[in-house]
This record gives sequence, C-alpha cells and structure tokens, in this order.
Amino acid sequence: MICLFGGTFDPIHLGHMHAALTVCEALSLDQVHMVLSAQPAHRDPTGATSQQRWQMLELACESQPQLVADDREMRRSGPSYTVDTLTDARAECGADPLCWVIGSDALADLPSWQRWRDVLRLCNLVVLSRPGSQEVYPEAVRELLAQRATDAVPNEPTGQVFVVEARMRSISASQVRHALAVGGAVEHLLPARVAAYISEHGLYGA
Repeated sequence: MICLFGGTFDPIHLGHMHAALTVCEALSLDQVHMVLSAQPAHRDPTGATSQQRWQMLELACESQPQLVADDREMRRSGPSYTVDTLTDARAECGADPLCWVIGSDALADLPSWQRWRDVLRLCNLVVLSRPGSQEVYPEAVRELLAQRATDAVPNEPTGQVFVVEARMRSISASQVRHALAVGGAVEHLLPARVAAYISEHGLYGA
C-alpha cells in the first residue's frame, strides 16, 4: 500500500506530523509520503516560497523515518490538483492499494475539488476525524460515505473510504504563522530544525 498525505505545509508543524504518524499506526504502514502542494490552487502566498516550504518539509521528515518528503508536485508545473497527483501515483503503483489522507473538514469540501469524482477511481480516502466530531457533509459526500465507507483498512486498489478517529493536536499553520509574527513561543508547535530554519531565513515575520 502507498499512502500519500498532502498539504501546503506552510509551515510543516507538529500537528501535521502527529496526524501522519497516527495514520501510519492505524493502517500498519512503514511509511507515509508527505506530498507538498507546490502551487495550491485556492490559497494566497504567505511569504514562504515553495522551495522554502519544501526545505522545511525535508528537515521535519529527517527526524521521523516513517515520514517521507515527496516532491512529485514540485516536479510538475501548473496548479497542484490532487487528481493529477493521484493519476501520477496510480501509474507508479499499478494495482496496489493507494490511499490519500484528508481531514474530515476537507472531506466536506470534496465536491469543490478539480474532477472530484475521479478521486475515488484513483485511490482510497483515509479520513482523519476527531472523536465525537459532528461534521456537516453536503449530500454528495453523504452519498459517497453511504456507498464507499469501510470499517476495515482499505485492501482494494481504489474506491474505499476509511475513517480514522484520533485525537489530533490542535495546531494550525495560521496559528504558527501568527505566533512567529508576534514573537510568540513556537517550541510546542514546530520541529526544532524547522523553527531554526524559519528564524535563520526570517520567514513569516520571525
């Protein structure tokens, strides 16, 4: 099984890493690939270039052998659409199970994704959800869950939705950027090497 965890990682923080390691444990995986969204289609720049975000991701993953920094979107020109990344990954892994990790909030927004109905034709979805979460899903997503949800770790190449309930660290990238901008403490938010890189390069107003 190949498992991809996508994100802008702007910057990569301990919440991202905890979530990815939770998936590793839940799916009994050796590795999760951390895929940097090089050119996010729906986000404004924050002051860190894609290359700087990539370097921070590499630094973070060096301390966690279960997490692999994946540059497939860095190598592709144009906006970073998940469906394109999954098409590339599917070509690489053949008939092996392929999983894409998203949060329950991102699942609610799935119908707004580029060619979103193709996503489950290319992979399985692993949805991270906090215990007791009461996410309100649009009808299209409710229908998808009714048809595709599974209680077992995905074993098919594509088409399954597996929900992992886990207590996530309440950290957001915007929270990290704000703390850096006002000179707040970030030791509990960032890997040490990432914090040092941000300080060295003066990112996010640090």
